[in-house]
Amino acid sequence: MYTPDFAAVRLDFPRARTAAYFDNASSHPLSVHSAAALHRYVEWLTHEVGEPWWPQWAASRDEAKHLFAQLINAEPREIAFARSTVESESNLLNGMGEFLAGGNVVTNDLHYGAALYNYQMRKQDGLELRVVKNRNWQIELGDMAKAIDQHTRLVSLSLVSNVNGLLAQVKEIAALAHARGALLYADIIQAAGAVPIDVKAMGIDMAACSTFKWLMGVKGFGFLYVRADLQNTVVKPTQHSGGVRQNYAPWTPAPDPALSDFSHTPVPGPHCYEVSYPSYEGAVCAHESLRYILRLGVLHIRAHVRGLAERLQEELPALGYPSITPRGNESSILAFVSPNPEATLARTRAAGVHVAMRYGNKMRLSPSVYNNHDDIDRLLAALN
Repeated sequence: MYTPDFAAVRLDFPRARTAAYFDNASSHPLSVHSAAALHRYVEWLTHEVGEPWWPQWAASRDEAKHLFAQLINAEPREIAFARSTVESESNLLNGMGEFLAGGNVVTNDLHYGAALYNYQMRKQDGLELRVVKNRNWQIELGDMAKAIDQHTRLVSLSLVSNVNGLLAQVKEIAALAHARGALLYADIIQAAGAVPIDVKAMGIDMAACSTFKWLMGVKGFGFLYVRADLQNTVVKPTQHSGGVRQNYAPWTPAPDPALSDFSHTPVPGPHCYEVSYPSYEGAVCAHESLRYILRLGVLHIRAHVRGLAERLQEELPALGYPSITPRGNESSILAFVSPNPEATLARTRAAGVHVAMRYGNKMRLSPSVYNNHDDIDRLLAALN
């Protein structure tokens, strides 16, 4: 049975040589393989760009979509390119105007802050919004059940919370939503590439993510998943990009009188949610990083990080940093309460340890494939 050599994996990430980097939930460093793919693309742009425009890059672009579909157990015809997670969720809501009319949307306060802002702004415009509040940094299934009723049209959540890494009970919440005729959207930016995702088994109807976190890519590029039967029906495109044919002089020497002056063919499938070209830098990088992630295997990635997370959960509270992430939580993000955030950041920075401080005094740690116990030793020494 194949088991990755994570000591060799560490060598693929030069960032591991410059710091004990525990902030992958903010931005994941590139591997040498993705960096090389980007360099090849930049070299082409610099020295070879010209007609035909995308001969050697279109295949990488298209395969990236197939690889992402494989990663989340979707079909390629259910995947569109996107620019960002937040923009994708907003575009979905715009396209679901008819479906949402007269109903309510349910979310929770461990969803991403920019998404919650989006819903609050829509609430000002008349959307009925229900935000379930966490209990001791966890979302109780019973509280979600009380909020979801026969008028709920959409349940929106982060599969993995950026706040404390809480892995949502998505399958159970999806069942509650579907039983009442609602759909479920999942923000998977903090999950894809770090924890196993099966949109079919989990009951996820729509999802989106950028690639610059656990997909080890760059900003400005991501993926949107829309269940096939929802495309162009429940979820209508709200931004249009395509072409037209002019049936008059001087565009054509022999106009056809049976045709109108302008004609067009509607863009099919998930392409209807794409506007113009995707970022080719993003697509080239995602193609390489997705191959890398699938080669390692998400289950192996999760198992590697689990050992690091368990040690952090064991040792940091003993140093006076209580955890707000439940024990046994199966994501790659952990958060601890710092008694003195300024001193904590000063100590870690001086020791060459990179952590994130969020929500005032919450030290967020997010180990990845290249981190090891030496990194943790360095962190603990800095905090002790």
